[in-house]
Amino acid sequence: MISKYFLRLSVVALNLLLFASCLGSSDDEIEYSPDAQIYSFSLTSRADTLNLLNATAFTIDQVNGKIYNKEPLPYLFHVDSAMLNISSSNQYFPFSRVTLKLSPDSSYTWNSSDSVAINRLLQILTTAPDGETAKLYDFQLNIYQQDPYLLTWSNRAKEYLSDSPSDQETIGFNGRFITYYKSGTNIKAASTQEQNVEEWDEVDVSTLPSTILLNSLLSTNSAVYALDEEGDVFASDETGITWSRISTDYNIAAIYGLLPSSTGKRILLAVRDTNSDMLYFALTDDFSEIQLMNSISDELPLSGFTSTSVENPDSYSTQYIVLAGGVDSNKAANKAIWLLHEKEGEITHISTIPQIPMDGSSLFYYDNRLYLMIMKEGENSFLYSENFGLSWIAAGDNQAFPSDTEDFIPRTNASVVTDDSNNIWIFGGISASSTPAQLVDAWSAKLNKFTMD
Repeated sequence: MISKYFLRLSVVALNLLLFASCLGSSDDEIEYSPDAQIYSFSLTSRADTLNLLNATAFTIDQVNGKIYNKEPLPYLFHVDSAMLNISSSNQYFPFSRVTLKLSPDSSYTWNSSDSVAINRLLQILTTAPDGETAKLYDFQLNIYQQDPYLLTWSNRAKEYLSDSPSDQETIGFNGRFITYYKSGTNIKAASTQEQNVEEWDEVDVSTLPSTILLNSLLSTNSAVYALDEEGDVFASDETGITWSRISTDYNIAAIYGLLPSSTGKRILLAVRDTNSDMLYFALTDDFSEIQLMNSISDELPLSGFTSTSVENPDSYSTQYIVLAGGVDSNKAANKAIWLLHEKEGEITHISTIPQIPMDGSSLFYYDNRLYLMIMKEGENSFLYSENFGLSWIAAGDNQAFPSDTEDFIPRTNASVVTDDSNNIWIFGGISASSTPAQLVDAWSAKLNKFTMD
């Protein structure tokens, strides 16, 4: 019995010795990675109450050895220190050492519990798990040094029309601005290049009837369209100067604008069925063919409204026409904001009635935001919406109109145009206080962030 137990104990002891021997040799067999690259990078700070740092995406340029944020942090952003979060290619075998270099001239070995004076951080030196291979990264925390949302207005032209207008509308078309205006019983126009707004030329638009509704003007890539008081459609040539009447199958009650879709932009209309006198939405490319859609709500404005197309390249579903102001088919004032959208072969709409003054307002889409220029208590201001008109926020003082000069006169019914260079243009309008009522001038502004590129 003793020999039997002794034999078993001997076997167990021998196995333990062999296992311990294997463990003792494991360090010699592991090959530690020579990869010193950083694979993820982020920052957090308790002082960052808005969580801006944590939401900031950092680019890791492995080729050039740089770490930076492409989208700068907001103007005046500041925290004294931050927690640094970096990772290697293998979470089980992290860097053997991380050295931080700070300005003006100091460096230290960092561990994950250390906070970093982020505004002084210049370089990050990582040493791979093998203890030999190293990689150096230059670090840059980009913060806007100027207010990116500041608008600075400039007066670009004054009294550029040859006659005093009783009504006017300015559009952008093929690299030019054209102001169409009514003087007496005549329709006239003046034109200028977008890059030289100080110089205007009178142009002959005698082919436009005096009954044209200037508020209905719509510019496309190939032509400008307008309605007259009878619902007839007129189209220009590629210059915007020579016009002709277009025969259509329907009486056109309104031109709402260019409706974006996955297949391109089409002109959205309100048309009247001569048999039933009912109003319908319709779509067309150039009025040669009109696609009849669903019926229109009686509350939708038909004239005197302001409209703009809304299309966000980052959002497939953001494709609208937005309407404000004007009067409906019963001549009642429209107090709602309307969002029109094509869905499953119909034009759908959402409306909301904000508590804001919309009489004589001007809609436009700029910097992926919907803007509304309004008149309140004798002063102009901007509202903007981050949900396409369902709710509105007053723009800050950095986007206020000039108040230290008598040149800018508060106005309603201004023509607001944006161009491909990210400029906002304001042309004319009806003066809130001065005589004559129709203003003849041009103003421009651009967000500061577009001048920093």
